Amino acid sequence: MKARKNLFKALAMILAIAMILTVAGCAGGGSSSTSSAAESSKTTEESTGGETSEDADTTPASAGPDDTTEPYEFSAYYNYAGSVKPWGEDAASKYMNEKFNITLHYSCPDADADAKLNLMISSDDLPEVVICDRNATWLKMINLGVLVDVNTLKYEGNTLDQDLLESTQKLLSVNDGLYGIPNWARKGATGGNMAWMVNRDVYEKLGSPKLETLEDLHDLMVKAKDANLSTPNGQSIYGWLPRQDDNGFYTVSAIYRSYGNPNLVDTYWSQADNTVKLAIFDDNYVEALKLANKWYNEGLFPDTTYTETNDQYVEMLTNGRGTVLYYDFSQDSVNHFNQILEENDGNRYDLLGWELADSPIYPAAEGVDWVYGEEGGTVGWNVNCITTKATNPQRIFDLYSWMLTKEGSIVMMYGPQGMLWDELDENGNPILKTPESKLTSAEKDAAGCWFWSQPAHSDNVDNTKFAVNDQLPEEDRDWTISIQAHVFSPEDSIHPAIAGQKFLTDENTALSLEIDPEEDLGIARQAITDECKMRIPQIILAGSEDEFNKLVDDLKKFAESNSVHEIEEIYTAKRAENIELQGYTAYQAYYDKNA
Repeated sequence: MKARKNLFKALAMILAIAMILTVAGCAGGGSSSTSSAAESSKTTEESTGGETSEDADTTPASAGPDDTTEPYEFSAYYNYAGSVKPWGEDAASKYMNEKFNITLHYSCPDADADAKLNLMISSDDLPEVVICDRNATWLKMINLGVLVDVNTLKYEGNTLDQDLLESTQKLLSVNDGLYGIPNWARKGATGGNMAWMVNRDVYEKLGSPKLETLEDLHDLMVKAKDANLSTPNGQSIYGWLPRQDDNGFYTVSAIYRSYGNPNLVDTYWSQADNTVKLAIFDDNYVEALKLANKWYNEGLFPDTTYTETNDQYVEMLTNGRGTVLYYDFSQDSVNHFNQILEENDGNRYDLLGWELADSPIYPAAEGVDWVYGEEGGTVGWNVNCITTKATNPQRIFDLYSWMLTKEGSIVMMYGPQGMLWDELDENGNPILKTPESKLTSAEKDAAGCWFWSQPAHSDNVDNTKFAVNDQLPEEDRDWTISIQAHVFSPEDSIHPAIAGQKFLTDENTALSLEIDPEEDLGIARQAITDECKMRIPQIILAGSEDEFNKLVDDLKKFAESNSVHEIEEIYTAKRAENIELQGYTAYQAYYDKNA
């Protein structure tokens, strides 16, 4: 906790020194009694990261949504490389423009997003909205007093309080202030991504063996290698193609999960036994590395897994070069890896737990009773922050909070009524005129489908798209959505009845925010991260047991020389705070069973 306090003291010093920053704002011209932007943003010397301060917040809340008679424009900076398009041209943004009489001007950086944002902060040139990660730069803006406390914009009966759990808002709070509307927040566990898949043609050629355990998957990989199979265009077929990365995460996490271990945190950290530690100090993680190394030395997957680009990897998938995949099946909605393979060769990758319905979602290693699914938090991903540059922050809040609602989610996904849909069913879900899978890209672009998903609400999006998909004849249903709805999403997000299904927990929220990246401990943590990124692929690709052991020992020694155990103590303490706020930990016996 010392490191966290030092972070906030350091940021307070920045505030005192940075006299060039002028925090200015004025009340909007609508009927709301909202305080001015400058008054709505609280600045203190110490941040509690969600703990209750001694001085209660006396800032009055809003009297209600603002009048929309007068048009309002604001600019929003998306702190990521990406693309933007004009607001008000497609049907979805045009509808929001007219509903709220509001116009947005989005921008994003060409390169080095954080550098540009920090320059805007130091030069007092922030836009009305900043969309960014919850990181040290976000904390800096809070402590400089340039962000509006969303609590001052809420009013009795506002939809934000209906769509965000109270515990979620507490976890997102700093100094009892809510300095951003979260993106993809949730109240339940829905969706899913990483999955085991099998090449249908290869599987059938090898006799369609049972796939109930991790060992069964390994046997299939070995059989494929020994059979020396090739694709229709003559390319070799690998036993396994784990998802491409440059740090070995997907290779080792696939195996680590099958051993019944809790999910890894921030790529390189373990939470075994309710203690956060660098994963290389977790014996279970090292055992998973050993098995990955064994599979590599058996020739089951290529060393290019850690050097090739994503495009190169997807090309291998679309050419049918993997017998077994551990990959994000939802990418078929983006890069169409499965659709392309089927169109080219009449082949597909079948998913365990779906087409291969007799196989578990995540096959466990022998002797393991339970395999955890993906861990989903309620706080979502990034935040949409209203800055003190906004002349009427209430108007922005009114739009963004509506975008989280079911109505807003429908418009974001399928456009407004009268274009792709005319009627709602008895449960309030749109009845599409044409199945989404059969819409052209031009039709989707004209409707604005999925483009304006910032902010968006995971539950309202997922539950709506699941229902819309299930309305369709089976042959018209979207493959990805069907799997997310019927394989990975549990009926009870607190007590998943099926091993491998997604579940809900906030216990690992914001661990990294406890340490200032610019202080000694933060610099040490970055050094550890960089070393893990370089060494873990080397460990997986080690050519001998001696080399493997030496690389593991060297990584441990490097981490210990960079205060890793002090970092572990801070992370573990923060995790315990989150568990106390949440009221349970997902990693205990009652959670694993249909209790």
